[in-house]
Amino acid sequence: MSDTEDVRVAWGRTVHWLAVHAPASARALRGPATDEDLAGLRAALGFDVPDVLETLLRMNNGSTAKDTTRTLPSGRTAAAPHLDSAVLPPGRVLLGCAEMAEKRAKWQSFGETPEDYWRACWIPVVHDFDGAYYGYVLDASGGAAGFPVLEFFEAGDPEQCAPSLGALLGSFADALELGRWGDWRAAVADGVLRWRLD
Repeated sequence: MSDTEDVRVAWGRTVHWLAVHAPASARALRGPATDEDLAGLRAALGFDVPDVLETLLRMNNGSTAKDTTRTLPSGRTAAAPHLDSAVLPPGRVLLGCAEMAEKRAKWQSFGETPEDYWRACWIPVVHDFDGAYYGYVLDASGGAAGFPVLEFFEAGDPEQCAPSLGALLGSFADALELGRWGDWRAAVADGVLRWRLD
């Protein structure tokens, strides 16, 4: 099976599980990314969106369909994430094109030069619901050798955790089907999925 087909099958398993077991959480999945969405991400990256990531985004452009915005006292608006967005273990959010571009730009701005803190080839794909610095990035430097996935933490450098996006998504689908992700349990009540620490 090709890398893109691995992504399609693995993410399809997750979408199916959510639709059957947690329909309220399934409604947090956005529809497919449009050509315009992908063009915006491409422009923000400065290089082509890897085909494996485009395959995922063409299925669902993030898990933030229920998110809203709120107006701050200063008059600015801020994102108001909906807890149903956290469909991935252990309560993480699939980012869409706009969120990927926004978070990447934010993290690139932390060092004196962009490469000090966040490499240009890293694309954030999955992020903690609460906005903490935890999640997964696709390393787009691989090219023909493939695109490994790195897990990043609040302290320390990202470390490779999966050889491909399809492998990472397959592990998420396995966790849903088995009901566990390490010490975390997939609990469903009233059609809503929540990851609970045992």
